[in-house]
Amino acid sequence: MSRIIFNYLLFVFFLGVNITAQNSSINKVDSVVLENNIQPKNRKFTSKDSVSNLIHNKLNSKVEFNPINAFILKNSDSILTIIIYGKDTINLVKNDRLFTYNNFLKPIDSISQLWNNDVFDSIKVVLNNSFEKIFKSKSKIIKSIDPLSTDYISNKKEPHKVIEKVNVEKEAINNKEGWDKSWIFIILGFGVILILVLKKYKQFKNKIVLLKKEIVALNEEKTVLHSKIKSLKGREKDYKDLGKVKNISVHNINNIDETRIKVIGKLQTKNTLDSSQLKKLTDEQENRWLTVAHSAIGKSHLQATPPIPCQDNNYFETLNDNWQLAIVCDGAGSAKMSHFGSKLISNNAIPSNLRNALSNLKWYKNGELPSNKEWKNLGVTIFKETYSNLISWVKKHNKQNNTNYSFNDFASTVMFSLYNSKGVAVANIGDGRGGYLNTSGELKPLFTPFGGDESNATIFITSPIWENPNKFIQTDVIEEKILAIFLLSDGMEKVTFECSNLTDDIFTDANIPFKKFFFPVLSKIKSLDNEGEGKLKDEWKSFLESGNDAIINESDDKTLLVSFLK
Repeated sequence: MSRIIFNYLLFVFFLGVNITAQNSSINKVDSVVLENNIQPKNRKFTSKDSVSNLIHNKLNSKVEFNPINAFILKNSDSILTIIIYGKDTINLVKNDRLFTYNNFLKPIDSISQLWNNDVFDSIKVVLNNSFEKIFKSKSKIIKSIDPLSTDYISNKKEPHKVIEKVNVEKEAINNKEGWDKSWIFIILGFGVILILVLKKYKQFKNKIVLLKKEIVALNEEKTVLHSKIKSLKGREKDYKDLGKVKNISVHNINNIDETRIKVIGKLQTKNTLDSSQLKKLTDEQENRWLTVAHSAIGKSHLQATPPIPCQDNNYFETLNDNWQLAIVCDGAGSAKMSHFGSKLISNNAIPSNLRNALSNLKWYKNGELPSNKEWKNLGVTIFKETYSNLISWVKKHNKQNNTNYSFNDFASTVMFSLYNSKGVAVANIGDGRGGYLNTSGELKPLFTPFGGDESNATIFITSPIWENPNKFIQTDVIEEKILAIFLLSDGMEKVTFECSNLTDDIFTDANIPFKKFFFPVLSKIKSLDNEGEGKLKDEWKSFLESGNDAIINESDDKTLLVSFLK
């Protein structure tokens, strides 16, 4: 398109130059050609000072109107007069009647005295050699005025009429010339309009291309949806069969409950440490808490383009001689700033708010467990304060960094636990899991993760839960002597918990820690403690990032915090 615009502007430029040159030739009336024709043929006469004397003596300055002298000086108005009155002027010179038309030509007496045969001959040369060229000129003025000579012949007794006609014709020509010049600007105006139209056309063309791409994408989505619909239709029978199972289940609720109780009881027994295993963990006990934690990026996040950062975060701290604090947060996968949200909550908001709240509580100072009511109130208060902290932090972050992130962009699940050897108090929002090992060797859950009405559904601290927080915030106080606690994000639940058992067509989430997983882990932690804190930390990190196949191939981020009373 740029080439088209350039060619158009180049055409307008040369057209303007051509028109300017033509208008210039009209004013000049081929004067250069006339002069060149006059001089060679008139050379023998000018030597006698006929014409040259008229010029050099500046006699024309004393004449009101001298058509011959003015013609020699290339005055355009004189050319018109010669065309109209040239022949008659010659007759006047011949008959010595120049002063007959004083109203028309008003020379002074000195001109009549100086005019002689040489002057007359010069006039003849001018008229004979140049007149034809004037009439043959392409000048619009000549062609327009030429017919007026005939008008003069028929109206020479009234020359003023011819003069008036000449003036009218001249005005018309001048107006026409003005129009001829103005149309250049009209062409330029059309050129600008053309450029704007072409630009607009290009914009519309680009929009059409984008719309075509969107149509292609929609067609692809349509194809995928049709495929899903077809697949669902193919599974209709399975859903019908499932409906039958549900109907049977509705009519046999008591049997279902009994089945689940049996399954959970069986799994509980299966995941209880025997005496030798328990002795191995408690042998030479120092009554000292040993805590390890790490958050590892999931496989799907590593394979994403660009890679998604690990959205899990953790925190643990020894508050005093009586209490330990552990926190695990799992940022929402769909929230683009959840890795910041989970870190802010786990490393700053929760610890700070808890320290402030606990400092004046009697049960905390005495190392005693709170009541369920006290802990419920405290847990909800801490979550609310953290919620407010997060809102303020997001606003501050947007202002300082000139961003426009929403509060939900920082969504995260949250769980924290306050514990000592006498028991544990836990608070949770979301689908994380927690468990503990008591002194009897039993592995038990700390709470039931929130799964919602659908599989893989959960809630976050940023979710609309605050009109009825008690419904969504889980709190519990467990008054049992404990040896270890476990907090984990859902990326680690498949390898650490009994959470998907199917018995007699009944699905059961027993939510019980695996003995086959935690006993070796606790034993390893105890042995590595003798090699130093650095060694333990490195081994734990390596285990969560490149442990067994199940851990390596887990698509979600993985966090596991283990605190062991050694």
